[in-house]
Amino acid sequence: MYRTFIIFISLFILTRCSVTETERQTPIAFTSSYGPSVDVSTRAPIYDIDQMEPIQILRSDGSTTDFSGHTAPDLTGTIASDGTVTPSVPQYYDQGGDQANFMAFYPAAHSIQGGIVRFKITGQEDITAAQVVYGGSIESPKTVTLAFRHLLAQVRVLVSAQNAQTASAWGPITYIKIQTPTSLVMDTNTWPALSPHTDPETEYLPTSIGDNASQTITTTYASAGSLMILTATYPIALKVKTANKEETTVTTSIWYVGPQSVYTIRLYFKDNSIELQ
Repeated sequence: MYRTFIIFISLFILTRCSVTETERQTPIAFTSSYGPSVDVSTRAPIYDIDQMEPIQILRSDGSTTDFSGHTAPDLTGTIASDGTVTPSVPQYYDQGGDQANFMAFYPAAHSIQGGIVRFKITGQEDITAAQVVYGGSIESPKTVTLAFRHLLAQVRVLVSAQNAQTASAWGPITYIKIQTPTSLVMDTNTWPALSPHTDPETEYLPTSIGDNASQTITTTYASAGSLMILTATYPIALKVKTANKEETTVTTSIWYVGPQSVYTIRLYFKDNSIELQ
């Protein structure tokens, strides 16, 4: 009887300790939004916050953030239409009192090494990131608000012909391409921004009409697709191919391309040339 009583007391103490420890765990809440002045309805393929699924989230505890040891996200998250983020793994504050810090990005990376995130793009991805957010501590909890910013620019192409005979002579558009770096990196320990990889891959990427399209040209301006490209300081040049003509290079006067911006290029087809309007 005495032994049974001792076992009962021991189990009771262990249970109480477990409950006390669990009760002390304080969950971390997450929400998300787009950063200020981001007109996503006109500047990017992603125009609603809940279109990013899942977002990739990194965590670093302590007074100084350091993601250099990361080779993968710590967790992912799904976003509701009201911006509420549901983490794939519930997050709790450090019991020792260290502050929690988070940053996030979308889409999933091609690779992560030494805190450097690498993306491989096709020109149709919308890369976004939220800078490091102080998430409070067990003594001072707070909701982690991830304010995403678009890191690429969007180039839109509109086409029109001088007349029906000109349109027929050129034939349908097969492709419109822009040369741009396709291997991009982001340093998670600095303000979110993209740059070409140290060994960049530069390719001619087609607009969203594709690489073997059949886009009819009319006498009214119509979309010939769009392309998401990296911030750059160069004149944008387009490679234009139609069914009845050889590839033509059209150099624009756009010397700077900035993130969170949209650039519209109007191509006007004449009998023997393509003009910019």
